[in-house]
Amino acid sequence: MDMIGAEIKCANCATRLEVPAPAKTRSRPRDEVESKGKRKRAEEDAIADETPVRFRDSHAIQEDEMDLTPMVDVTFLLLIFFMVTASFSLQKTLETPAPRNDSPSSQARTMDELMDDPDYVVVRIDSYNTFFVTCAAWNDEREAPSRQELLVKIQEARNSNPASPPGTLLVNAHVNAAHEKVVAALDAGNTVGMNQVKLLTTEEE
Repeated sequence: MDMIGAEIKCANCATRLEVPAPAKTRSRPRDEVESKGKRKRAEEDAIADETPVRFRDSHAIQEDEMDLTPMVDVTFLLLIFFMVTASFSLQKTLETPAPRNDSPSSQARTMDELMDDPDYVVVRIDSYNTFFVTCAAWNDEREAPSRQELLVKIQEARNSNPASPPGTLLVNAHVNAAHEKVVAALDAGNTVGMNQVKLLTTEEE
């Protein structure tokens, strides 16, 4: 302790050096040390008591929740399919006159008389389902091999008398003619504006 502050000579380099005083150590109070130790242990205990965070597996989420997007897509595709493939057809109805109970002597008319009547257009359907159209202004029957041609012929027959167009359609069908041909003739007459219709069946060609 007596050497503190004294000057000594270095044995190697002959330099004079002053002997320093020893460093003073600071002593912490015991209470402070114990308090810090308790706080540290309390923090460690609090961290240990915290509930750990559990992260769910992405695969588990996919299994629990169902994605309905593909099902909605399939539903719309089926809806579009049925809308496109469904056939919407307009059903037409034709009103035909009911049979009359009139006296045959006063109402019976021959086929020739009806064909000469300017108010009639006659459509004949033979056993081969071929259409023939005639009217009072024509001298002979005109064949109509198709439904479109039948419509044209009936329209021409109506236009044959512009002053007083025929208003009654007489369909003279053979007993072996197809029912759809009779309906086609009625539909053609209704299309050109002939609302009065008469039906006649015959066994003659």
